[in-house]
Amino acid sequence: MDTTNPTEMVDVDVALEMDSDTQTQPIVKRRRQKKSEVWDHFITEVVSPDTKKARCMHCNKSFAYINGTKASGTSHLKRHIDLGICAKSSEFKKLSPTPIKEETTPTPIKEETTSSSCLPKKRRISSPVVPPPLDQDRCNHEMAKMIIMHDYPLHMVEHPGFVGFLQALRPQFRVASFKTVHDDCVSMFFSQKLKILDFIGKIPGGVNLTVDLWSSKQSVGYAFLTGHFIDKDWNLTHRLLNVAVVASPDSDFALNQPVEACLSEWKLEGKISSIAVSQSLVNKTAVENLRGYLSARNQHVLNGQLLMGKCYARLLSSMAQDALTAEHLQEPIKKVRDSIKRVKTNQVCGDRFDDLKKQFPTPSSYKDLLIDNQTRWDTSYNMLLAAFEHKQVFSSLETCYPEYKISISPEDWRKIESLCSCLKVLFEAGKALTGPNQLTASDFYHEMTKLQLELRHTAMCEDPDVRNLANSLSEKFDQYWRGNFLVLAVAGVMDPRFKMRFIEFTFNKSYGEDAKKWTKTVNDAFYDLYLSYSEQNLLDAYVDHGFSEIEVAQESHFHQDVAEDANTGNGQSSDESSTQLEQTTEAHQHERESKVVKQNVVRLLEGVSEESQLTEEDQQHCDDSQVHAMAEEDNILFPVDVLLQEGSTLVTIGESFSDFDDMYMPEMKTELDQYLEEELTPRSEDFNVLSWWRLNTTNYPTLSKMAVDLLSVPFSTVSPDSVFETEVKQMDSYKTSLSRATLEALLCTKEWFKNETS
Repeated sequence: MDTTNPTEMVDVDVALEMDSDTQTQPIVKRRRQKKSEVWDHFITEVVSPDTKKARCMHCNKSFAYINGTKASGTSHLKRHIDLGICAKSSEFKKLSPTPIKEETTPTPIKEETTSSSCLPKKRRISSPVVPPPLDQDRCNHEMAKMIIMHDYPLHMVEHPGFVGFLQALRPQFRVASFKTVHDDCVSMFFSQKLKILDFIGKIPGGVNLTVDLWSSKQSVGYAFLTGHFIDKDWNLTHRLLNVAVVASPDSDFALNQPVEACLSEWKLEGKISSIAVSQSLVNKTAVENLRGYLSARNQHVLNGQLLMGKCYARLLSSMAQDALTAEHLQEPIKKVRDSIKRVKTNQVCGDRFDDLKKQFPTPSSYKDLLIDNQTRWDTSYNMLLAAFEHKQVFSSLETCYPEYKISISPEDWRKIESLCSCLKVLFEAGKALTGPNQLTASDFYHEMTKLQLELRHTAMCEDPDVRNLANSLSEKFDQYWRGNFLVLAVAGVMDPRFKMRFIEFTFNKSYGEDAKKWTKTVNDAFYDLYLSYSEQNLLDAYVDHGFSEIEVAQESHFHQDVAEDANTGNGQSSDESSTQLEQTTEAHQHERESKVVKQNVVRLLEGVSEESQLTEEDQQHCDDSQVHAMAEEDNILFPVDVLLQEGSTLVTIGESFSDFDDMYMPEMKTELDQYLEEELTPRSEDFNVLSWWRLNTTNYPTLSKMAVDLLSVPFSTVSPDSVFETEVKQMDSYKTSLSRATLEALLCTKEWFKNETS
């Protein structure tokens, strides 16, 4: 057996490394030193021509070293020595100390790493990852939530591909049945509905409704009723409340039942401030019937003045459609659309078009050509605008590419330009509705007055086509404006940066000499609305002191019913009627008391001299002797113990009012006068009108209630992604196959989840 010492063998790799780079000499030296230490303990033995083994000189144990062309290296030999596997090597093992360099400068010396840190680490066998225990209920819950959020069909839990995927993912998971998923979705709906009910119950004001109708292939309508309001933190928000099936959308009472059900389910009777209706499917009679229905049940609807007949976004789409379908523009639009299709779908034509475009450079990059989606008018506008930028390229393409046979004349391009100038005004107005933040009613006033002025400015263009088109659009907008300007302008006054001054400014620009009439209308409406809210605040104060709001409201109706009974007979004599009237007078003395006190306090707050007299209605039902007797016996005409909270001031109602009137009444101002006379709030980019009113609630208690209701009035019934759509949304076949309750649960819960994450 041939034994050789490997240290005498030439290390070819090391030699090559030293020849190639002299900077690696220290590394090579350390490698040789380590190998030398190993072979101080081992020698090699030739077992066969192609096999060598390394034998420990201490314990005579052999290790693999070279087997054919494969070398095992020396790491396992080092472990045999350094880890103490060889029992007899400890007395021969020598640890060479690490030399320490002497340093001339006082620098901190790092601790030397012991030789044990250089020892090879033992391999740790990682334990298998144990999956967490399966939570079947949570998995079912998340699956139902996934189906709701992404509009997946409920039957997907029975699809073989989906079932196979889940089984491969977790074999222990039991795929829920259709009924289980359906019940989970409905359970989520009711759970979220309770949260929304509690959420709406804490809002400081009323709720504004919007009604948007969808169609279906079955000619059945679907009414989406959304509530818009200011929450307890004074943030403008909205929630989808109901999705109702309307069997006959074109009937005269199509909306009454869905709205009635919504008010009942969400406890909104008497709390509706306004309603906006999309008239895409319903007729005018249905809107008027809804106006009457709401006016009879909601005090703040002001006899239907806050009922908008049309959605602002739908109005913009209708105006854009009128422009795009104008008869004299049909041929130029078709030529542009066909030309773009040719360039986009033909490779050769497209390449030639791109080559020509390089010959006509522009200061800014060209807009991308696109084929429009005719169900969205913004894509048609962008298509025409991009094509007009490329008009020189299209004109050159006619001569450079014979197969392109669409000729767009200069007159056609002039018509396209005139159309784009009008659509631009509408497009900018529509973009304002697509932002992430909802617009307050005062924001809508600014946007609509801007659109009105832009249309009138465009109508003064020298181009007759532009002038005629802009005039027709302006007339259509003015018709919409006349039905909504009052609510918009009153909401505009609620912006402390502008108040009545901005109303006067915009009306002067729009109406010239007639501006004063329009301004006076807004001013009168603002004061009337303030008086209505003041009376409501006082009525709330009476209820807090033990008076019944319902009884006070029904007092006049009760007396009217008694009078009608007396006139018609009803089998009673005049004495019986008189006795009944006296009993009624005695039973309702608190109602008369609250009404008289309310009237006097309203006069006090409005700066009107109080003369301590009853109204004509009271004089008709009670003579002077009865009133005097009640005042002396029960002291109810001016009870000194009634305190009404008006802002931060406690007003005491007593007999000393006459002296108070003479001394201070001429100097008193209402909070409305104070608000209008104060200086305008400075403008800033981060100004938030709702935050301003929240901070000034104590200074303006009545006006702040008005701000809550008015600033949350919506003028658009569609979502931001549907502002530019030209067609009524249609419910797909799958959803129409669902039951009414299931459909409402899926659609409402999806919207509620979306609002939670936004």
